[in-house]
Amino acid sequence: MFEKPYKFLIFFPLIVTSFFVQADFISVKSKQAVLLEGPSNTTEKMFIVTEGYPLEVLVSLKDWKKVKDHNGKISWIESKYTHNERTVLILKDGAVIFNQANDKSHKLANVDKFVVLKLNSPMLVGNWAQVKTQIEGLIGYINSKEVWGL
Repeated sequence: MFEKPYKFLIFFPLIVTSFFVQADFISVKSKQAVLLEGPSNTTEKMFIVTEGYPLEVLVSLKDWKKVKDHNGKISWIESKYTHNERTVLILKDGAVIFNQANDKSHKLANVDKFVVLKLNSPMLVGNWAQVKTQIEGLIGYINSKEVWGL
């Protein structure tokens, strides 16, 4: 008689917590860092990434992080070349930074594909992320569908 409600109560916490799980992102803090095939400098070098590049952390060891890039490629990076400052990577040519969190507000800047912006807050306002340009220090909102690193 009570079998079905109890099953629901067992799985309910799993359903609720899955909505609150966010990806863990880091960014590259050195001018250049090498992404490797495994957690050792003796493994094959896969890519070179530059300062600010966002990476999603899949596994974190003491000195190494297993990461995923914007293309979904998985590799390893030494922890000493990263920090917790959040950044996003522009995925679309001509992405626009707006003054407010909507596309009807004043346009502040057009941003080229693969430019890195600082993320002011990991919390979205609707579909909008608040970002800051690294050179000018311009603060505004960009559509979250046009960036990677959230």
